[in-house]
Amino acid sequence: MRGANFAAAHLLRLVRGAPPWPEVTVPTTAGRSRRGIVIHRVRALPERDTRTLHHIPITTVTRTLLDLAPKLAPPLLARACHEAWVHHDCKPAMVEACIARNPRKKGAAKLRRALGADVTLSDLESAFLALLRDHGLPLPRTNIDHCGDKVDCHWPDRGLTIELVSYRYHASRHAFEQDVARRRRSNHIAYTYGDVFERGRQTARELAALLA
Repeated sequence: MRGANFAAAHLLRLVRGAPPWPEVTVPTTAGRSRRGIVIHRVRALPERDTRTLHHIPITTVTRTLLDLAPKLAPPLLARACHEAWVHHDCKPAMVEACIARNPRKKGAAKLRRALGADVTLSDLESAFLALLRDHGLPLPRTNIDHCGDKVDCHWPDRGLTIELVSYRYHASRHAFEQDVARRRRSNHIAYTYGDVFERGRQTARELAALLA
């Protein structure tokens, strides 16, 4: 028996919130229920869709995303796909391989849309978009894959990428410095929490010039 769905998604850091009920997936269509445990019965569970994490047998990242696809609202599924990329380097080709192994699973089309969907991940990003709207500036794609990196804000028609930098949104100093190094390597323009929340008008003028 292997964990699946929200329990696996929580363990893999694909979703947030309190730990869900224990869940198991069993490759059978028959069996008894167990109080306090959510049981998912499937006709088959390919070995390549299973793994062990912290000594707990669970479904893989890609199979967990596929299991969640019918149940999560599109923005939450897009967020889960983003977390899969950040924490597990999960690429679209890996998801497609999982879909091919499970052709009867529901939610494949929805999952494909979520892989390329924009998502907002912080108050800083939401405030930045609000600043653009307030000043009538064009909105970017957000948190998408661009040249092999996940970028905060990208305007494809202008070739412009802007990153939003704040230490408070990183789990550690090491993570913060890695992020800054990635942005420097990509030669992206960066704005900070202060640029958005404290110097919004000045930032909007600079953005207007960049987006002209």
